[in-house]
Amino acid sequence: MKKRVLVVLLTIVLFLPFINVKAAYMDSYIDWNLDRSVFAHQYRNGSDHITNLAMITVDGKVAYCIEPGIVADKGSYYSSTTNINDTNISWANTKKLSLIGYYGYGYPGHEAKEYYMAAQELIWREMGVENVWWTDAKEGGNNLNIDYYKNEILRLVNNYEITPEFDFKSEYIVGDEFSINDKNNVLDGYELINNDSINISGNTLRVKVKDNNNDFILRRKQNGKTTMFYYKDGFQTIGTFEFPYNYEKSYRINHFYGKIIIDKLDYDTNSKEPSSPYASLEGAEYGLYDSEGNLLQIKKTDKNGKVEFDNLVKNNYTVKEITPSRGYTVDKTVSSVFIGTDTSEVIIKSYEKIIKNKIVIIKVLDDPDNKTCIPEEGILFGIYDLDNNLIKVQKTDRNGDLTLELPYGKYILRQESTIEGVDKVKNRVIEVTTDGVTQNIVLVNHKLPEHVLPAIEIKKLPNTGNKNIINIFLLMSLCFIGLINEKKTV
Repeated sequence: MKKRVLVVLLTIVLFLPFINVKAAYMDSYIDWNLDRSVFAHQYRNGSDHITNLAMITVDGKVAYCIEPGIVADKGSYYSSTTNINDTNISWANTKKLSLIGYYGYGYPGHEAKEYYMAAQELIWREMGVENVWWTDAKEGGNNLNIDYYKNEILRLVNNYEITPEFDFKSEYIVGDEFSINDKNNVLDGYELINNDSINISGNTLRVKVKDNNNDFILRRKQNGKTTMFYYKDGFQTIGTFEFPYNYEKSYRINHFYGKIIIDKLDYDTNSKEPSSPYASLEGAEYGLYDSEGNLLQIKKTDKNGKVEFDNLVKNNYTVKEITPSRGYTVDKTVSSVFIGTDTSEVIIKSYEKIIKNKIVIIKVLDDPDNKTCIPEEGILFGIYDLDNNLIKVQKTDRNGDLTLELPYGKYILRQESTIEGVDKVKNRVIEVTTDGVTQNIVLVNHKLPEHVLPAIEIKKLPNTGNKNIINIFLLMSLCFIGLINEKKTV
């Protein structure tokens, strides 16, 4: 007994692939209403076949005849399927039939019965009827012109696979928002899938560019319904076309980020060459701020004095220097920048001012006989870097003064000349580290011992009254200060 059951089960399994399972059997009710004021003329097989206009329904839905010349069974049940091959028809262009029926009677705006007549005629012609025309009487009568309705249906049919077309730019910056129209004017027949940052408004696509995938798909609007065919042995095949078929197209919007480049230069040289050998354009800190003033990033300039803020979305930004590089003052300029699709890369030139000091050298000769100091004119002084390279040479004026400006760094001040019988001051170190400082340096020379000096006449200062007394006091003070400063030597 068990062996017999196994044989039966095996036989069923082997023949399963060849069993044609119908979608539903005798599940759909077919009916129609005759319009006795309208007559359809089908010219096929050499003769005119005349019938009244029959507006068919299946379970209350608009339906059409598919097989010309075959009678339908009114007021009865048919089997339903989505596959036309389950019916007596296998060669029909189901896409074309579905489109005609979908845009026929009952489509939004197509409520006139002429749309039913037009759709039925187009289906008959698609199924091989040579000619179709309509009259208001079986014999003679007036022709009913429905060309407008047929043309409107065919226009929609022909446009079904026309997809929206947009003149997108080659790429958009992240954060950009734009609207763009469909050049083919068919966008309102599509729905958007696979992207929540894009929406459709009539014939306009509204886009917000994201920082990840900006691809999207436009698909013909769906209503959850489909084309169905109804069949019954020995009778006409009927069709309902509530939705034709799926049709869609993929689109891509390329995106990118913006950047702001800070290009730091020396203010005095107007170049990448620092105005001091001890200064550097590297290491300056810059801050990037959003439109609300929130600090987003801090970056330092490289050895070329450049810093780049990248991965920026569309927005207004400000940039300012936080900490200067070695030897420079902070640039107080605040740069406002807009980053967008057409201004994706902005270069800001930052001209940095070097730290500078005013150096005032007061050169005097100690005159112990008169207990005063005498200004020395025409004494040469050289300014050297720490590698003993001469930077500049300058003479004292008639008041023994020498004024110069030095940029950031460390220097050696060296006396290059003197008058006969007078020594030279020792080398002095000058450091410039803080901007805007005036350094006053008093240098005092002394006469050499007499046994190495030729006899010279010591001139007395002219008597100028109280004023001379004041000058003597000032010079004595300078001598005192200079003697103290002489301890600072190298």
